[in-house]
Amino acid sequence: MASKSRKKRNRRAVRKSIGQRIAVGLSIVVLVLCVASVGFSLFVRQTGPDGRSRPLRLAVENGTGEKGIARDAQEALARLGVQVISAGNADRFDYAESILVARKRGGEVRMLAERIGCRHVAEQLSESAAEDATLVLGADFAELKLGLKP
Repeated sequence: MASKSRKKRNRRAVRKSIGQRIAVGLSIVVLVLCVASVGFSLFVRQTGPDGRSRPLRLAVENGTGEKGIARDAQEALARLGVQVISAGNADRFDYAESILVARKRGGEVRMLAERIGCRHVAEQLSESAAEDATLVLGADFAELKLGLKP
């Protein structure tokens, strides 16, 4: 009789142990995701002339002719903590690929490009530019990690 109850206790302990391991594993995953999220929001920030941290400012331009896509991108970028200061049409509608153009320091812009999956980053630095970068949406806009639909 004693060995049966001992076996039951051992089974319960093993079940409890597995449950605890799963709970700890899930907790670690959640913690890592939270840290990554906070870390990314810190990296898409610039330091203003007054020395204060501020969100990365972006202009979004529609280079595809797809109606409303710049506005949709504006909403998606806002969810990432990016401040979109203008959204409109590009100079033309035949961009095959999206491009992120850095207007001020490029480090944060490159991190944003990696985050959203934009493969092309160019620098056209201008201290007088109001935005830190311009995102020109090309025909590949649906491939960006912004959840945009054609």
